[in-house]
Amino acid sequence: MFAYVDEFGNISDTPPTQPYKFKEEDLIRPADTEDEYLYGKVSYYNEVGHYGFIRDNLSRETVYFNDKLAGMVLAVNQKVKYKYIRTKQGNQVSEIELES
Repeated sequence: MFAYVDEFGNISDTPPTQPYKFKEEDLIRPADTEDEYLYGKVSYYNEVGHYGFIRDNLSRETVYFNDKLAGMVLAVNQKVKYKYIRTKQGNQVSEIELES
């Protein structure tokens, strides 16, 4: 038995009557989101351990940082723009700049 999937994701047992024609906009890749900075502010900072978390303005997710990764000492409620990477421990800052 064969199963066919149409352009809308529906499964049927009959093949499509006409092949799907690609549109030019279907072939264009979306802009790479890794090149864009995210904006947030420092929601928590532990002065003894020299680490903290940045809460994203849009998604409200938190990202881990420490003074060594940030390259500077940050304070609570300080606005920053940053990029992050996923690690096995969670999201971690890769680049950070102070927002003016």
